[in-house]
Amino acid sequence: MDQSTVLIISDNKTDHLILSSCLERAIPRRFRLSTPDSMDRPLEALMDPNIDAVILSHGPETEYLLRLAQRHNPAIPMIVLLDEADDAIVSQLRDYGAQDYLIRGQLQDALAHRILDYSIQLKSARQTIQQLSNQDPLTGALNRAGFRAHLDRALDRSKRYGFKTALLCINIDQFAHINDHYGETGGDLVIKTVTRRLLNKMRSTDSIARLGGDEFAIVLEDVGSPDDVEAIAESMLFSLSGPMTLSEQQLSIHASIGSAIYPDGTGEASEMVDRARSAMQQAKSVQGNKYILYSEELLFDECGASSLAGELRTAIRKNQFELHYQPRIDLASEQLVGLEALLRWNHPKRGLVSPGQFLPECEDMGLMKTIGYQVIQHAVSALVWLEEQGLTSVDVAVNISFSQLRDERFVEIVRDIVSSSGVNASNLEFELTETTILKNPAAIKTQMDELRLLGISFSLDDFGTGFSQLTHLTELPISALKIDTGFVRDVPQNIQQAAVCKMIVEMAHRLDMLVIAEGAERYEQVEFLRELNCHQVQGFYYSPAIPLQQLPRFIEEQRFKQHRHMIS
Repeated sequence: MDQSTVLIISDNKTDHLILSSCLERAIPRRFRLSTPDSMDRPLEALMDPNIDAVILSHGPETEYLLRLAQRHNPAIPMIVLLDEADDAIVSQLRDYGAQDYLIRGQLQDALAHRILDYSIQLKSARQTIQQLSNQDPLTGALNRAGFRAHLDRALDRSKRYGFKTALLCINIDQFAHINDHYGETGGDLVIKTVTRRLLNKMRSTDSIARLGGDEFAIVLEDVGSPDDVEAIAESMLFSLSGPMTLSEQQLSIHASIGSAIYPDGTGEASEMVDRARSAMQQAKSVQGNKYILYSEELLFDECGASSLAGELRTAIRKNQFELHYQPRIDLASEQLVGLEALLRWNHPKRGLVSPGQFLPECEDMGLMKTIGYQVIQHAVSALVWLEEQGLTSVDVAVNISFSQLRDERFVEIVRDIVSSSGVNASNLEFELTETTILKNPAAIKTQMDELRLLGISFSLDDFGTGFSQLTHLTELPISALKIDTGFVRDVPQNIQQAAVCKMIVEMAHRLDMLVIAEGAERYEQVEFLRELNCHQVQGFYYSPAIPLQQLPRFIEEQRFKQHRHMIS
């Protein structure tokens, strides 16, 4: 059996002797004790890749060492050795990043072994989650979170070594039509083909990310001139335009590419992304494959007819946004218990546009607050409709962004919306991501506490794809965890994903929380989640997101399936 290395940091030799004896008594033998030669360079000790957990004696340097570990190696479990269990000190240590604690004089073997086992298993799960959370599960490219971190590092290298870095934003033209005509399976095949063709035209130093449904970004490090960037982009456009066969039909792929170059007038990563996207939107206004490099002279027409930004402002003004609702099914009863409200843009020319194609731009333009209030109003209206249909036990979940929560009037406006409708607020659920919470945990907790007084509940969306800080689960009024689609996509065949699902379900049960899995598309996925005692699922296996008016038909179909299953 592989042994885990436990680093002991204590000036007290007795601590080392007692802990060494305690760990040696573990059956099977699975712990190896390590002591630092010197703590003159504590970061080197904490960053040692061979260390699986740290037991740290409480003292004057404790806060410094915990904060150091939290900043540079947050996955490493930090367990503090205390003289006594003081609630105030324990709470403070957890704020600093300690995962657990042990008490001198109360070092029972079973307890110490269990704490170390759990901490080390959690570290392994966190590392797996971190790896999966930075990767797009369909293509293997970086996802949005991984891309942002990678771009920041690339620009740091540009500053340090004095070379230029270019960013390409790539969008597939008319991808919505491809999805409509060939279905999601055909759309996924196109995305994989595009990724492969782009990779074939990239240098070994370049990197690719998938930012959304049909949007890619490529970071080109150490480029010589704008002409070099244009040559690379043009070769990519030529490669993409080659025919591919889909459902026994020949299909030509066209794309639009915009670019920005650092440091040519670009200061930060966010500004670079905005400029490359702006150039890409200008390229999309031209029919066929087109590449455009950002420059200050690029101007959209005043009404914004050719720009996404202008169209979005028009959409808000003309109320073109609507909600579709994806059913959530209780796995024990197979009954409808909830709906997730998902935003759609009913574009006058392109039809229904999925959120991945416009929400990032909304965030960048500061439109999410306005759109968010419209969404909550629509969701509350849906609750009124559900009550009229006699579906009083069905919850409606709404995704909430950071721009909404930082609005000082957010609670007041939500209260007004709920009270004027007369709905039971306990059927309204707000979904938050860990990324949203991390931006200002204290302020968001205050907002959440006030909203909870209205009866609104909270779920943690995409759990495992952020930093997965366990303090959020114990200190915030969260009642449900949602397992991200990326961890469900290939279960039960994918052992890593299955392990992550199992860990999240078990954690939710121990914390007395509801656990909901997203992205269930196949029978074997649903049965695997049922065996894990996952409470609820949503996904295409049961239904895509549908207009509210189609819900009665879905309920009837669900009842028919249940009846047929009982007979068989």
